[in-house]
Parts: sequence; structure tokens; C-alpha cells
Amino acid sequence: MDVVSDILRLLNLRASVYFHSSFCGSWAIDGSNEYRATFHLIARGNCWLHLPETGRSIALTGGDLVVLPRDTVHTISNSQQVPAKVDSPPRPAAEGEQPTTSLICGYFDFESPQANPLLDTMPDVVHIKNEDPARTSWMNSLLQFITSETESDAPGSEAVVDKLSEVLFIHVIRAFMEQTGADNGLLAALADNQMSKVITAIHEHPGFAWSVERLAEKAGMSRSAFARQFQQITGMTPMQYVMQWRMQVAYEKLRTTKESVSRIAEESGYQTEASFRKAFKNQMGIGPGAARKGPAQITAT
Repeated sequence: MDVVSDILRLLNLRASVYFHSSFCGSWAIDGSNEYRATFHLIARGNCWLHLPETGRSIALTGGDLVVLPRDTVHTISNSQQVPAKVDSPPRPAAEGEQPTTSLICGYFDFESPQANPLLDTMPDVVHIKNEDPARTSWMNSLLQFITSETESDAPGSEAVVDKLSEVLFIHVIRAFMEQTGADNGLLAALADNQMSKVITAIHEHPGFAWSVERLAEKAGMSRSAFARQFQQITGMTPMQYVMQWRMQVAYEKLRTTKESVSRIAEESGYQTEASFRKAFKNQMGIGPGAARKGPAQITAT
């Protein structure tokens, strides 16, 4: 069981490039947009990423990739000096003019309105440098393909870039896990040999009659040590994670299948439909019937 792939299937990842241009001289762009998670690939040249809310400015060079999982307010410019404001789009390089910087900007979006444990565990900015040891040859090739396809006018290039951008997200997750050694959140749990066994078991059999004791056995730990370590890493108790994943799977079944609520309740580990309905409402903020009617903005607890 590949837990990251399991989560991505449930959240319905989609990605695309929304902006590509080359610039000369003095320029600045506002990175704000309607998407939650954005990325910027520096195809060539040098520039600066400015984060006004923290006062940070990060130097970027050709080949660098920056991902902002929560669409943190930011601007990108040619200068280390923070631009006073960005009133209009910068002037692209004219025909025959040698551009100094080329940017490719895209987004990662998820059709499911559920909580996103992959994005939530990441910092506001993930900077994967061109020479970063976490960058594999696969990621380098992928970024080169995205650049090449974005700059071409070949038939179907937009569709190709969209699919490549979806694959890019998975490589970003891998690089982040390799790059940072995060000590909390889902990705940290997956990097921990004992906790990974537990989470994999939960994802393989969400409807199983799990208990803290049974999960501790999977980890090869005592009940108390396991419960303490699991909560320290993930920020929730083992049974809270079981409940969250069960309800996320149930929500997707309600949204995409015609299975009865009673059947989904049984598959989720509940003996009665009434107890499932209550648990679903408590976790998702809406009842199974509302979830079945169509996408809704929900907040998992």
C-alpha cells in the first residue's frame, strides 16, 4: 500500500501551468491567484521571491523550483529590493530582445473539499534548488520536459504540461521528505518505520476493528509508548486518525458511488447506520445525504 498515492487518489489532484513569460530589465509580478497551492519554476535567469508577511526575500536561479502550499502572499521580481507595489503585468521581452529571466508558474489543486494532509504538513515555502541533493534525475528531466513543452506550440502541449505538473507534485513530496526530515505531520509519520507500518495498515483496512492495542502491535511497541509517539508526530491520537481516514474514504464513496449508506457504514467499521451517520456528521460537518448530493465545502475536524 502506497499511502501517498492512496491520499492523492482520494483528493483528486489536478495541476496546470497558468502563466509563462520571459522578462527584461526591471520587473515584478504579483504571485496571488485563486489557487491554494502554487509553484514557480525559474526556467532561466535569476530573480527574487519576496514574502512581505515575514519580510523574507529568497534568491532564485535558473532551474530552481518554489512551491507555496498555502498560496502565501508573495511577489517575484528581478531585484532583491522588495517592490513597493505591482500595478500591472511587467513588460515581456520583445521579439529579438534577449530576455534575462523566464518564469513558468502553475498550480496544484484538489477537487475534493476534504482536509489535505499532504499540503498541511508542509511549510509555507518549499524551495528546491537546482543543485539540491534531494533533486533526482527524474525531477530534473521532468522540469526540463515542462519547460520544453511550455515553450513549444506543438499540438496537445497544454495537456502534456498539465499531466507533467501532476507528476511534479509527487516528486515535490518526495524531495520535501528527503530534503527536510520533517519531525511532525503525516509525511514525518510516513518517514518513520514504525509509524509508517501503522498508517499503511489503517489505509489498507479502514473498516477493521482497530484499537490502540492492535495498532501498537503493528508498530511493535507498547500501547503507551506507541500512543504517545503517534500523537507527537501526527498531532492526533491513533483513533482520531482512524476516524479521519474512515470518514474521508466514506465521503468519497458517497460522492462517487451508488452504494447505500448502510453498506458504506458497514465497510467503515460501524455496526449501525445511525452510529455511522452521527460519526460522519461530527467529523465532516455535514451528513451523508448532503455529501451524496454533490461537492460541498466541508472542514474535517
